[in-house]
Amino acid sequence: MSAVDLHLHSNRSDGLLAPAELVAFAAGCGVRLLALTDHDTVDGLDEAATAARAHGATLVPGVELSTAWRGRALHVVALGVDPTSPSLARAIAGRLAARRERAERIRDRLDRAGAPGTAAWRAVSEHPLPTRTHFARALVALGACADPARAFERWLGRGKPGDVAADWPSLEATVAEVVAA
Repeated sequence: MSAVDLHLHSNRSDGLLAPAELVAFAAGCGVRLLALTDHDTVDGLDEAATAARAHGATLVPGVELSTAWRGRALHVVALGVDPTSPSLARAIAGRLAARRERAERIRDRLDRAGAPGTAAWRAVSEHPLPTRTHFARALVALGACADPARAFERWLGRGKPGDVAADWPSLEATVAEVVAA
């Protein structure tokens, strides 16, 4: 029986595997229809598409866009997008800038709270798309936490020192970006 997975993340956002490795792993698990939906980037889609063809799978191009609705951060999974869409490129560029600004604020707040924010930032800033998950992994590598879940419980989760709200576009704007793509 063939499986379907339309919500996968590679190391181009907060996943651990490169796009081709992720596709190979999924195909090895019987997935024949899949979508790479990295957070706020389409950079891994070409690599994933090549790997999907090599493994006899079908790739649906996707992206998971960060957005805001009624004061809450949400993620919209968009499938069947044109990764070369100028509208999507603008949407992604704006979110990357917001992510970088947010990561710098997280670093500063962690430092003020006594966590090794600047040390974690060294690893996080190397990633093209910094996320709280990258901070969690860096805090673990620095010995500040036993595992990523503890990093969120102590430093990064809701109400914790590294809980920094992002200024994401509205849901209405995000839906318009998706439709245009």
